[in-house]
Amino acid sequence: MIYLDGHSSTRPCTAAIERMTPYFEEHWGALFAPHRMGQELVAALDARYQMIYDLVGANREDLFVFTSSGAEAVNQVFWSVFLERARKEGKCHIVVSSIEDAPTMQSAKRLEELGCTIKIAPADGQIDVNQLAELINPRTALISVTMAQGLTGVIQPVEEIARLAKEKGVLLHLDATYAVGKYPFSFAELGADYLTFSGDRIHAVKGSGGLFAKEKSPLVPLIVGGNEQMSLRGGAFDIPSFMALSAAAQQALLYLDAMGLEVVRLRDLFESQLTSAQVLYKDFLRLPNTTAIAFPRVHQEALLYLLNRKGVYAALGGPYCQHLSRLTGSESTLSFSLTRMTTEEEILRAAALINEAVKQLQAISEDIF
Repeated sequence: MIYLDGHSSTRPCTAAIERMTPYFEEHWGALFAPHRMGQELVAALDARYQMIYDLVGANREDLFVFTSSGAEAVNQVFWSVFLERARKEGKCHIVVSSIEDAPTMQSAKRLEELGCTIKIAPADGQIDVNQLAELINPRTALISVTMAQGLTGVIQPVEEIARLAKEKGVLLHLDATYAVGKYPFSFAELGADYLTFSGDRIHAVKGSGGLFAKEKSPLVPLIVGGNEQMSLRGGAFDIPSFMALSAAAQQALLYLDAMGLEVVRLRDLFESQLTSAQVLYKDFLRLPNTTAIAFPRVHQEALLYLLNRKGVYAALGGPYCQHLSRLTGSESTLSFSLTRMTTEEEILRAAALINEAVKQLQAISEDIF
């Protein structure tokens, strides 16, 4: 089986996680409990937090909330802006882009039902910054955009958007789910107010994520029920998942150079091996591991099914992200995502199987039409 779908390929980095198992056998107390077991955990977590801060280039004064997913983190950003800006200041206008994933779109929809106005900036591969600027007005509270589109791989002009947000005095949220661990960036230097991500995209366990917020940006808990030390998220702190996220962050930081060199080489090799294929968005700045490829005279769902039978897993969207045909305007396109664990042997084998499948489907298409 060859995982190139961006979802199954985010399998946890078990080696890093397993190294922590002996630690949990000895340290199983509740965080912040007023006894030795709890206090030892507090001290142990400090270094682990720093690993996550280092990966995204955040400053120590920036706030961090460990969440159960990237979706929860996005929801907390929107809820915070609604409570602190829309309700208190009357700033109830929010701008998102047309290429956002379900958490952003559905959070925006929920706030629209609560009286906010939502505007959607168009994107043809990349977000059109000029058209986004035209949507901003004095009541705009938040701009929420992805740093990179997960299916097309196109990196978005977030630096320009950050300058625009600062100029207009608007809060900026960046969804870094597909960008984190793929290329270096600095939350401290980007100028955004919020940054969210999903842990499974950097090979942490599923059900983990994070939210960074600037110290003075409005932030309220989405889940209430914590003490003063855990005021930004109520409930029990999931220590094993957090430790797994920090281990994955440490590994992702170590492999950033490999993502920009070896994984890019493998992606380019993969693209070059495909016949009767058109690589989309090749002129854009792209993620090192992701490519969207169109196959003429082949329907994407038929190809996805046939590749699945051959043990090659690709993607065309789903409940979390938009359908690829809506993003590309083509029903012949599939998305492929590599990881730092993908090998050249897997790439060559996958390309051969894809070429075989495309040839089969094109022959059927010619017989029909």
